[in-house]
Amino acid sequence: MNSTGNFTPDYIRHTYKVTNELKSYTVYELSTSEGNVNLLTDILRIEQFQGKSNASNISDYLRLRNTTNWSKCAMITGLRTTTKEGVFYGDWLRLNKSLTTKKTLLVFTFYKDEQTLLIDVYRDFYPHNNVLLQNIICTY
Repeated sequence: MNSTGNFTPDYIRHTYKVTNELKSYTVYELSTSEGNVNLLTDILRIEQFQGKSNASNISDYLRLRNTTNWSKCAMITGLRTTTKEGVFYGDWLRLNKSLTTKKTLLVFTFYKDEQTLLIDVYRDFYPHNNVLLQNIICTY
């Protein structure tokens, strides 16, 4: 908890750099991750949302490179807009160490140079209300 009594969850920051960019998607390669802990994949792609899920109000989607064929790779979450320029968020249903499914918050920060992407993974944590989510996003 911080000095105001509010819970501040931990996250693991992943830094990615652009390796390939086309009109419909951008491929990123992992540059660094905090503590050398990679909760995502070394290569990932942000692509235009193709309506392949029930998600709404998103235009881009995160796909992890977990097979050799991009079309079969895991689609993790849509990127939802925030009031902060270049900052987006999403949720990821993932198995934790005890093999139960937990919702994980992802916060995406695109740098103005358009070559760097930060993804903060709040492992096994997702805010239980919108106020807490907005408080987290305000820190970016």
